[in-house]
Amino acid sequence: SPTGMRSFPKAVVSTQSTGVPEMDFEGQRLADILQYAILGVFGIAGFIWGYLCESFVETFYVVSVGSLVTTLVALPPWPCFRKNPLPFLTPGGNTKSKKPVQSFGKTGKGSSKKKN
Repeated sequence: SPTGMRSFPKAVVSTQSTGVPEMDFEGQRLADILQYAILGVFGIAGFIWGYLCESFVETFYVVSVGSLVTTLVALPPWPCFRKNPLPFLTPGGNTKSKKPVQSFGKTGKGSSKKKN
């Protein structure tokens, strides 16, 4: 490592070794939709409640509760967010692919022929 750069412990870099389950991409999409829906509902309800009470503090309380509910629903990796896991390579596994990589660029001097 370069001088002056610290290396992070493996537990910080890799969450796979901590045993904490991770959300998959579909779970992230669902959590994102839930986040906006919950915050939107609490925002509208807070605005209406604050307007009826004629108090901005009441609006703030309702929106704050909505933020707390959103955090509890969308932040932890609940099982409903982990239904479509992706397969990961094992550490130290074979990193070379069995199929050759197809190149779409120029591969040599003869590849730039003019067509008549």
